[in-house]
Amino acid sequence: MINVLTRFKAQSGKEQALLELLKSLVQPTRNELGCVKYELHQENEKHGHFIFIKSFVDHAAFEKHQNTGHFKRLKKEMPELIAQEPEIIILSQHA
Repeated sequence: MINVLTRFKAQSGKEQALLELLKSLVQPTRNELGCVKYELHQENEKHGHFIFIKSFVDHAAFEKHQNTGHFKRLKKEMPELIAQEPEIIILSQHA
């Protein structure tokens, strides 16, 4: 299994637009074969900071996700909404 955290920071004034874009990925991704978990969170203490917590059965499923239409739409629309490049953390579970 592959676990991934992705952190997004919205540009000032673009918080709601980024949130809506990110939310639009949740259901289509959850329906993907190989998706185990796909959750969108907002940091409590940081307005406009959003985190995806996601798990896929393997790296191949994660790569397939990155080639879906909804993911490609995110890559296209996201640059005008974010203050910096997303932080992507890939995790290996030990216990």
